[in-house]
Amino acid sequence: MAKLTMTVRPEKAAVNNSGEKTVGVDLYLDQITKAEPFASLFVIKPEVLVAIKVDMEANGFDPSKPVNVWKKTDGTRVLIDGYTRVRAAEELGLLRVTAYEKTFTSEAEALAYAIHTQRDRRNLSDGELLRLIELVDRPQDGFRSALASFDANGDSPSKTAAITADTLGTSASKVERARVVLSDPDEAAAVRRGDKTIHQAAEAAKAKRVTHSAHSRARALPPDAQRANDEAIDEGLRIIELLLALSQHDPSVSRRKALRLAIKTLRSTFKQPRP
Repeated sequence: MAKLTMTVRPEKAAVNNSGEKTVGVDLYLDQITKAEPFASLFVIKPEVLVAIKVDMEANGFDPSKPVNVWKKTDGTRVLIDGYTRVRAAEELGLLRVTAYEKTFTSEAEALAYAIHTQRDRRNLSDGELLRLIELVDRPQDGFRSALASFDANGDSPSKTAAITADTLGTSASKVERARVVLSDPDEAAAVRRGDKTIHQAAEAAKAKRVTHSAHSRARALPPDAQRANDEAIDEGLRIIELLLALSQHDPSVSRRKALRLAIKTLRSTFKQPRP
């Protein structure tokens, strides 16, 4: 087995970064701190970890692919990018890795950098994207506000959606749908499991809101009529979800158009309590 060494090609330790030379430094693993939100920002994929370990076992840690750490004013070095490579190094018993030391004015800035360095390397699933939107929107500990939280400042939801979308490299409309999903824990869980797309879960969450509103307006009905009304609304919601799923997969443009029209009609119908 080849000797496990941290520096096998030192001539590649310096790379160009926005017009400046960033030089990789040798850090012992115990000099690096793992912390949220960076530690769970992206899931470590088992197959990627195995591939990296195989290469690292044969060739050592490749200094041309350093990890990124945030060197804070107190000297703490927080790992913001490279968790899979650090895990591989730990499991192989390496003592040191090559790292780029970055400085940021806030945790929000560090988070934006970490997301930016990863987003172009990965084909993000809707579950991963939902997680990132939640992180970018949510105020983090240790700094003033989130990158684009519409709850934390006076900006309009559409404006903050555009900011979040730019950070994540997606569309503002997808961010707005994701926010709808995040307002419904059940639908958010379905996206995280991979059972639904963000679009499907957002439509289901909207349908639930309509149903809840109809239920609320129908409370004055007699008990028997109330039960019948609730059953009718529940069945209507079930049909709407089936039509939504069908409209996502039907290859016919004309049928998809007809399905969308039917869904719109049903939603309008179920906004009012049924006698």
